[in-house]
Amino acid sequence: MRIRLFIVMTLVFVVMLGLLQQSCLKSKRPGLPANVVKVISETGINRVELNKTIGHFIDKQDSIFLHSAYFLIQHLPHHYAVTYKLTDRRDSTLDFNLNQFNTYEELQEWWFEQKYRKNGIRYKPKKYTLDRDTITAELLINTINLAVSSKSYPWTKTYSEKDFFEYVLPHRFGNETIHDWRSNIHETYSWIVDSVGNQEDPSKLIQLINAHVNGNFVFDKKYLKRPEPQHFNEILETKKGNYQDLAYLKAMLLRTFGIPATIDYVPYLADTTGSFYFAVAKNAQDQFEPLLPINTTYLFQQNKIPKVYRRIYTNNPISLYALKDLSLNTPPFIGHYHYYDVTNEYVPVSSFSFPVKQTDTLYYAAVFNDSSWRAVDWALSFSETAIFPSLGSDISYRIMLIDNDSLVFE
Repeated sequence: MRIRLFIVMTLVFVVMLGLLQQSCLKSKRPGLPANVVKVISETGINRVELNKTIGHFIDKQDSIFLHSAYFLIQHLPHHYAVTYKLTDRRDSTLDFNLNQFNTYEELQEWWFEQKYRKNGIRYKPKKYTLDRDTITAELLINTINLAVSSKSYPWTKTYSEKDFFEYVLPHRFGNETIHDWRSNIHETYSWIVDSVGNQEDPSKLIQLINAHVNGNFVFDKKYLKRPEPQHFNEILETKKGNYQDLAYLKAMLLRTFGIPATIDYVPYLADTTGSFYFAVAKNAQDQFEPLLPINTTYLFQQNKIPKVYRRIYTNNPISLYALKDLSLNTPPFIGHYHYYDVTNEYVPVSSFSFPVKQTDTLYYAAVFNDSSWRAVDWALSFSETAIFPSLGSDISYRIMLIDNDSLVFE
């Protein structure tokens, strides 16, 4: 039955692809871009959804719609969502719900009990979901329509087409479960547009969104133990979250109203606990400005920031995610998606070199965080030295590598 279904869907794909190409010829437009055809041909049953998206926009008068569909589809293969389960060392799933704890102290006491007095505790990936194989035409079409419509706001005139494609159009920020947050935001936050009027300078809108989230949504340490970010409707209901949740909310609001925005993140803070996320928005001076949560500026003044990365939707050919074999196990945040290194935009940086024993080997610079040494940067050693050219200054680092899927000292 599955074989027959696959054959039928393959025939449907061939027919639809032919119809799309004929439609392009009739409208005197070029055929589908080769990289888009490649993605569709490598996709399974879900290729129908991708074809439906292209077919929806193929005869649009304004080609920005069709170009947006091509842009999103051609970059789908390297985007995915991951969900986790909490297990002990025996791989038994632990019953864990944030709502069972009234305070962070109660959560910490339970966590300590599981980790040290029982059978241990760890996050284990439960499911990986490739965008290419699961995204719907409905989500893609809504994303494109709403993103393109946001270009009509007067404050978007200052931005380039590149800004739009990289930092306004995309439907995701990290490895979150994708959902149609733009439609929900338009229903809930239409008052934002009325508040700023017809100004061409985006500064007031950026400040308004930042102040609204900082004033109405609370950082709750309990959510540091939640491995996946909340959906828009979830955080709207809880009014609380971790730094990642708050950053995603700001970035979603900004993109919905045409402001180029993304997430800057610190994999692990030095000599403390946890990672750190914040939204960044591009202003009229063509600069990304950080939209920090309340009471967090001290992190940039006390040598807590070893690395800052900026999440992007397109490929960065020099990121570890682009260079490595995807089956290679790498530490969290370092080889899981594309990013730019923007550390020098926030803190003084220095070059660090470490003597090593192995050549042609991936090494990692690590900081002390939550009672362990955790990787924040990578380098490929071709000699007896591993060089990290841009690490936050005045921080203690250790050199580590992966052995049997674990991060260890050399």
